[in-house]
Amino acid sequence: MKKYYFIPFYIFALLIYKGCAPTSLATKTPDFLISKSDSLLLAHPDDAELRTAIIAVRLDRAKSNNSLIEYNKILTLDPKNSTARYHIYMAEGKSNHKKGHKNGQWDAIQSFAKAAAAIDTLGEPYYWMGLAYEKKDEMDFDLPLESYDKALSLYLTKEEYTKVKLVRESLMRRKKTYEDFWK
Repeated sequence: MKKYYFIPFYIFALLIYKGCAPTSLATKTPDFLISKSDSLLLAHPDDAELRTAIIAVRLDRAKSNNSLIEYNKILTLDPKNSTARYHIYMAEGKSNHKKGHKNGQWDAIQSFAKAAAAIDTLGEPYYWMGLAYEKKDEMDFDLPLESYDKALSLYLTKEEYTKVKLVRESLMRRKKTYEDFWK
């Protein structure tokens, strides 16, 4: 009888240990973190690891779905998040670039400049700035060329690098044709 006397104590101790042990964020699924993010942050407002994990999951989801809603939610958690700001500014710029009028192009250029300031190592915003400068004024060669050169000096994927190189070469041919005509 004496050897069974400690079993309830061990069960009770095990329950307390498992119930009070800190939970690892690694065991939480992304869906859990997203769905419970508000209540988790209310319960643990000073938990930097939790906030970072939620932001990381939201960034991953935003990138995979290209979701501006997710990027905006990230900014509510971390107003200085450069990745979220970059993608929001790029989306605004592309939206303005689709507009045909010059004011839309100026708005696009401003958005692309903000994106370039958010993450200053990427060349993509400068590529889009060059396109907006070209669309704004077909006879302006200097500003688009400057933008394309800046894009080529920064990080671009291989596909983006090839695209920028081709657009720049096309603009150089147009510039040469224009200069030859007026000589």
